[in-house]
Amino acid sequence: MRTVGSRVQYRISAQPSGTALKSAAGLQEVALALAAVATTAIPVGVYRFATHAQANAHAEAAQARAIAANVRKRTLAR
Repeated sequence: MRTVGSRVQYRISAQPSGTALKSAAGLQEVALALAAVATTAIPVGVYRFATHAQANAHAEAAQARAIAANVRKRTLAR
């Protein structure tokens, strides 16, 4: 058997460990930072692409628009 990676899977328990709580807090902080604008920046519709590269470029452009919208909203809120 081949082992790939060394990530630790935390067990579900009534009393979580300090490292698990710290990891969860970091994840929640990132999620809240990206949640200023509730959008994927992809207009509703059906998209057809000739290649995977075109589809990836479209998705990356949409992600960049969503991030820019979040940054603008956060900057204006200050």
